[in-house]
Amino acid sequence: MKPIWISTEKAAELLGISERHVRRQLPLWEYEWQEENGRKVVKINVRSLPKEACDRYIAGCLPELSSVTRPKEDLDLLSRAYDRSCGRSKKNYDKWTLILLKCEGITGTKELGRFVDDWNRAHPEMKTSIKSIYRQRAAVDDCGKIALINHRETMKSTVSDAMFEDFKTAYLTANKISVFSCRMIALGKALERGEVKDESEFPSASAFTRRLKTEFAPDVIYFAREGKKKFYDNKGYHLDRDYSDLKAGQVWVGDTRTWDVFVKVPGQEKPATCYITLFMDFKTYMPMGWCLHHDAPGTENTLRAIRNGIERYGLPEELYVDNGREYRNRDFSGQSRGNKIVEDEQYAESLASRLGIKMHFAIVRNARAKIIERNFLVIKNGFDRLFNSFKGGTVVEKPEPLKGVLKRGDFLTWEEFYDLAQDYMTNVFPGLPCLGKHHNGMTRAQLWNEEIVKREPMRRVSKDTLSMLVSRTVTGRIMHMGFHYAQMDTWYWAEWMPVYKGREVTFRYDPEDMRTAWCYDSDKKLIGECYLQSSVGAMVKDDDAVSKAQIAEGVARKRHEEKLLKEICPEMTKEQAAEYIGAMRTAVGPQGVFIPEGSTHITRHDKDSAQLKSEKLVGNGEIINLLGDDDDGETAEPESLWEELARHA
Repeated sequence: MKPIWISTEKAAELLGISERHVRRQLPLWEYEWQEENGRKVVKINVRSLPKEACDRYIAGCLPELSSVTRPKEDLDLLSRAYDRSCGRSKKNYDKWTLILLKCEGITGTKELGRFVDDWNRAHPEMKTSIKSIYRQRAAVDDCGKIALINHRETMKSTVSDAMFEDFKTAYLTANKISVFSCRMIALGKALERGEVKDESEFPSASAFTRRLKTEFAPDVIYFAREGKKKFYDNKGYHLDRDYSDLKAGQVWVGDTRTWDVFVKVPGQEKPATCYITLFMDFKTYMPMGWCLHHDAPGTENTLRAIRNGIERYGLPEELYVDNGREYRNRDFSGQSRGNKIVEDEQYAESLASRLGIKMHFAIVRNARAKIIERNFLVIKNGFDRLFNSFKGGTVVEKPEPLKGVLKRGDFLTWEEFYDLAQDYMTNVFPGLPCLGKHHNGMTRAQLWNEEIVKREPMRRVSKDTLSMLVSRTVTGRIMHMGFHYAQMDTWYWAEWMPVYKGREVTFRYDPEDMRTAWCYDSDKKLIGECYLQSSVGAMVKDDDAVSKAQIAEGVARKRHEEKLLKEICPEMTKEQAAEYIGAMRTAVGPQGVFIPEGSTHITRHDKDSAQLKSEKLVGNGEIINLLGDDDDGETAEPESLWEELARHA
């Protein structure tokens, strides 16, 4: 330590004795002779004097208190820094703020030591030391309390930028390379560059992970490793829907899903999967109409699903569907795929056009926009998993006993599954609690009953219109044997056809009952009925039999163990599904769904039906006029059905 030399006069002042006494006691202290103003004088090292005298000298040399006043703490800056800091920094700030407050005013090593001992005994989770208190006091004196927040945040990672770049490039990929492998890749490249000599000089895997989490947000890492779809499904930006202006039953959303259950379908040897085409109310998530089928999704199933909903509840104002072929066609929406939907140009004979329903199509490959997808997951977890032939949506979900169930053939037939699915969709699913934001804990049926009374009754259609909703159309010409339906290689004939031979007509038929069909002219006006003359049986291709898996025989001990486990944990049986669904139906209670009666919506089908009934009584006036010759060579204008009824009235 550098000495501080003072005169004997100053030393006598500090010691409180005379200068002469100081000179006599010089050997007691450190001194030396120095030249000053051309003469030699004695100087004493103040550090060799007693502690009291040394402290008085140092205190006398300190500047005035006003010259070293601490600047005022910026509380707003401190608050913002605290809010932005990590959890570890907040914990450090809270700890030292409390400790410094408790030991404020305690000076001296002995007193501070006693405080530290008492503190550590009372707070074993926040132990401290004398040196730590001195260090934190000095930091607060220099920078203020904000120094407690920035504690440990200035530590530099042991991973260099080049090493981290190699690690990050390998880790942030959809291949999901492990941390160990990514570190080994970075180590190999560092050895090639000569950055390290061996692995002992290379940072640990934890060091790489810490820097990665420091520089990249968790969602960024999730996006890089899990992919775009999973990111937007689980962590992406989602728009909140405002349901305040939406009425119950106003908008229906439709889609088709595959049941994750194997069933026995007539005519097929292999276990088959089946489908449900469902229309659901957009606001209440109430199932409106559905169609259960084991053939591939198509327009016929879609038309039957919406017909069931219209027959029970009434007409929706709008439909929200995807861009599948079962929706983008002439019979359902009015336009085929690849064309933009224009309401004024929709095909006049489509269901949407005839019933006055506005169509909405989801953005392509954006299934998240449809709330029905989330409800399909509810149906899967609440219904599909009840069957012993549950196959799961992925290989990971596939139950281990499924192979044995299929081999034994101990699973439900299509008819048995159909009855249970109808029971579940009618009596169980509407009564399950719903987690929708606007449901507030209510079930779908409860929210429907609450909302449906707030609006006018939904429009209704007649039975004649309902019977026509499931019909399909095809365009062709009347030929020598009548109308030829090429897809089924069959002919249709009616007495009125000879006068229309060679003309192009629109042929409308019911796929489930093709004995009778209807024909329309180029102006979409009904001509008359026609009847099936010949039909060809459908060709059914026989599928290969279910492959027989070879089960290796185990030792007697293993067979005995398996037998015991099966007795403890028996496998599900096909009868349990009915039992479970019955119990769930009892749990949710009777579903008293209120369906108000609305006014009947008159459509073209009603007029056509009235025309056919009238023609059966008095004949077709247009055909009679076409066959008969007028004296003037002119054909009389036929009288409409409504004018004829008015005249007879």
